[in-house]
Amino acid sequence: MKKRIIISLLIATIYILGKNIPVAFVIADSHQLNLLNMKSIVESMIGDDGGNASIFLLGLSPWMNAMILARIIGFFMDEKSNKVAPHRMRIITNTLMIGFTLIQAISKVRTMKFDPLALNSYGRLGLSLFVICEIFAGSLFLVWLVEKNMKLGIGGPSLIILINIIINISMVIGKYSSHTFNHVGIMAYVIVFFYILMTVAVTIILTQSEVRIPVYKSSIHNEYASSNYLLFKLNPLGTLPSMYIVSIYALLISLFHTFHELYKENKILSMLVKYCDIEHLSGILFFISLFFLFSIILSFIIVDPKDIADNLLKNGDCVENVRPGKQTKNYLNMVLLVLTVISNIIIMIIMVTPLLVGFSFKGKTDLFSMPLTFMILTSIVLNVKEEFDTRLLGNVYEKRLIHLERGEK
Repeated sequence: MKKRIIISLLIATIYILGKNIPVAFVIADSHQLNLLNMKSIVESMIGDDGGNASIFLLGLSPWMNAMILARIIGFFMDEKSNKVAPHRMRIITNTLMIGFTLIQAISKVRTMKFDPLALNSYGRLGLSLFVICEIFAGSLFLVWLVEKNMKLGIGGPSLIILINIIINISMVIGKYSSHTFNHVGIMAYVIVFFYILMTVAVTIILTQSEVRIPVYKSSIHNEYASSNYLLFKLNPLGTLPSMYIVSIYALLISLFHTFHELYKENKILSMLVKYCDIEHLSGILFFISLFFLFSIILSFIIVDPKDIADNLLKNGDCVENVRPGKQTKNYLNMVLLVLTVISNIIIMIIMVTPLLVGFSFKGKTDLFSMPLTFMILTSIVLNVKEEFDTRLLGNVYEKRLIHLERGEK
């Protein structure tokens, strides 16, 4: 266990150092001007390091987009089992990741300002290709770090997201701690503080609470036959998968800006660029729509009621008062849908309410994004704690088995 902790700390150190290594020949980019607005904070949670233009410029965005899209593709590739061979899934994921990395790298390079001397020597095209290669290599190296942490460390990609969230919180606190605390300012800070406490409490309740569905085991003929339950989380996905949705949102916004640069006269693209940004009410509504759509899709992919119903049927078990097979699948689909919709409504109220209030405090939308930040932070901490406890318990059982094999008590 100590070895895993040391490896995770080493990976975290490498990531932090990498965030401070600038991309060669780049002196500024457009993200620097709006580093602390709401959009940039949401993007930087997944490691989008536009403000610093480091070698980890793209963060985990391409990898997360590839993961979620590969899961969706895999779900519809085999309608019978909804399963795809691991090696095939890895090929799909890697192909998508390379494609997303190139698209986002090209999009970022278009906003960058290069060193004048290097620009005269190598030209815009030459420098652009060189920087794209730098960003591409940095993105692949970051994915390698994440995979190593998943295999040898603790937290997987959550470690990288956790670091980014801590950096964001410190930046926002640093920004507002230097402001003069007038009457309106103090009231805003008090409201945000208590709202954050409520957000953390609700997140813990949603993440830890469970819905129990009684299951009858026909293979057991005693008083324990009816004391079994099928457990569903009150929030089936937790709040961590919302990072995948944030990543998709950031990718779409990036694509809108890229195509708008190519087709500036296109009115539809101009409207998308102007009104889909989360700084506008229409952008928030767009984000909510994406959140609900992909949350429902992800719920049915990750939980998979059909797979649960098939396993119950094979084991001779059934949900009480529900016929095995198709009726059980339909029943579980309805339970999952209801839980997903209810939990999403609660999460969206918590996320969106402070953003809407923040519009009345001009220049403080980043302050009112803190509930969203702390919601994801709480979920990450709970997930890492659960993984830590599981691995710790596994080590205890492993040591116990070794002692039993040696004939020790």
